[in-house]
Amino acid sequence: MKRVLTTLAVLTAAMGFTGVAQGGESPFGWIYTADVHPQGTFEYEHKSFLQSRQSRGNYSYLQNKEEIEYGLTDRLQISGYFNWSYANAFQNGLDGLTGGPGVSQFLTPSFDPTTRYNKARFDSLSFEAIYQVMNPITDPFGLALYIEPEFGPLTRELEWRVILQKNFLDDRLIVALNIMGKHEREVSLDGSIEKASPIDLTMGVSYLFMPNWSFGIETRIHNEFTGYLWDSPDHSAFFAGPVLHYATKEFWVTAAWRHQLPWVQTYNDDQASVVHRGRIFGDEHARDEVMLRLGVPFGGK
Repeated sequence: MKRVLTTLAVLTAAMGFTGVAQGGESPFGWIYTADVHPQGTFEYEHKSFLQSRQSRGNYSYLQNKEEIEYGLTDRLQISGYFNWSYANAFQNGLDGLTGGPGVSQFLTPSFDPTTRYNKARFDSLSFEAIYQVMNPITDPFGLALYIEPEFGPLTRELEWRVILQKNFLDDRLIVALNIMGKHEREVSLDGSIEKASPIDLTMGVSYLFMPNWSFGIETRIHNEFTGYLWDSPDHSAFFAGPVLHYATKEFWVTAAWRHQLPWVQTYNDDQASVVHRGRIFGDEHARDEVMLRLGVPFGGK
């Protein structure tokens, strides 16, 4: 935990400038707000999502997204992503073997599971659309609908969200709630196919405590199901942690950390077999999740 907090501090301490926060920024790490870019405006965004530490050994899985966003209308925002990742794992399983999210899927039958896995790779391309039904500034609350198909050599996925937002205290306090679902098909290099349909409920609070700087809390309830349409439940996992956000006219940056709480619930023997001290690991989760987001607006009318 100390290492994670130190990383967040270093990432954000270098941003100690002053300026005026602009629309289009994200005060949360994983949660989306109902704001969209004005028509004709662009933004480049980079996301790095790190999962680290399992029950033993060494484990880190870094997922990166390079994104261009565009305001097609004042209510409709579209985006395109290039997704790539890096995984490094060594004897991190409860059984002392190498595996975990972002690793097990890519192990060939010839791989020795007692050795280290260390590799960067291209994952997929994604396309995103967000439609703002209600504006969080001019309406009683914000509401947006989100859809994102993803295509890769081993992955097919459809993600959707219902995004809710309510602002208080002259928009200094933001409360946001996302209901997110996925329909996933993943092919492993050993030939097996996994079909899953998780449902996440994420909620966060962010407060502008001084010019340009916001601090908040994010929570996540993750519910995993086997099959494309929630055929059978696998587990429920719980996460919570802080988020820090800084913005100027030229750029914005958000750093967030979520810790897996020791409250996991499992619904079959396979899932129960990868639980350690109330947390689920295996090919499901890590102990800590860190998100870094950087946005740079450009172009426009």
